[in-house]
Amino acid sequence: MRTAIAAALLVAAASAYAQGGGPPPLRWQRLDARDGTFSVSMPGQAAYKMQTLTANNGRPVQYATYTVDLAKSAYMVSTSDYDEKTRISLDGATDGVLRSWKAPLVLSRKQTELYGYPAQIVDFTSEKYRVTVRAFAVGKRLYQLGFIATVDDYAPRSAPVS
Repeated sequence: MRTAIAAALLVAAASAYAQGGGPPPLRWQRLDARDGTFSVSMPGQAAYKMQTLTANNGRPVQYATYTVDLAKSAYMVSTSDYDEKTRISLDGATDGVLRSWKAPLVLSRKQTELYGYPAQIVDFTSEKYRVTVRAFAVGKRLYQLGFIATVDDYAPRSAPVS
């Protein structure tokens, strides 16, 4: 299963900015998760942060983020590890993302399947930003793949939503 997820994340990240044009090409590099459970390609050295959050049911959640900030855009992969008493809700996950932004305007939100797992993709704007987030769960882990860019610099090929 680890190999399938790693391959899927690599494909998703590589497709995010595979086309040329505009600024110099990004230097994609492999990032291995600190816990060894997945790998992904990101366009630069990712900053890592781990914290314990609280789920809606009051239970602890281990939340890890890997972020590459490119000034006018950013790429993020996050994992949230829940305990056996917590039910993962993709609606809840994307609602949480939306609540973290000021006055988000949802452009599209759809239920789909990513890498063989039920998923949700939400595409929205907030002030001067355009954001696309893909969320899917594998067991008791929630994965979120995010792309953020200023509205003027947003390129659909950077974060395909189909």
